[in-house]
Amino acid sequence: MSFITKILGGSIGKVVESVGGVVDKFHLSGEEKQKFKLEMETLLQRRDAEIEETIRTELEAKKQVLVAELTQGDSYTKRARPTVVYAGLVFILFNYCIVPTIQSFSNVPVEAFKLPTEFWYGWTGIVGTWAIGRSVEKRGGSNRVTNMITGSGSSKLFDDAIG
Repeated sequence: MSFITKILGGSIGKVVESVGGVVDKFHLSGEEKQKFKLEMETLLQRRDAEIEETIRTELEAKKQVLVAELTQGDSYTKRARPTVVYAGLVFILFNYCIVPTIQSFSNVPVEAFKLPTEFWYGWTGIVGTWAIGRSVEKRGGSNRVTNMITGSGSSKLFDDAIG
């Protein structure tokens, strides 16, 4: 039983019970009430199956995109995370080292870049994730998650999915 079925499966019985309580208020025979409850349960199960299929299709599409990115010949895609880290370091070095040094030794007004809050959130998130993954990897821990974070072993990551 998949996690999706576990999540959705428990709700069917509760919904049928609550609908059954409403049906009991109407003047129907026992057989009609039971037939209604069975039909309602069938409809809910069909709806939950459609939801589960939609989720599975979406997850499969995301997996295919990730596999395509990791198995393509363009090695820049695999180096994109380090590029973001190094570009952020260049911006920080310029703003907080080079500009103040130039301003202190000359009368030339040099303006630093205004680094928005979103830059700091994004850059620290990427650096933090990458650093944790690299630390785990260097300690000898290697699994699919650390390989995906660090980009190492990316060609082996989805061998099961491809072959």
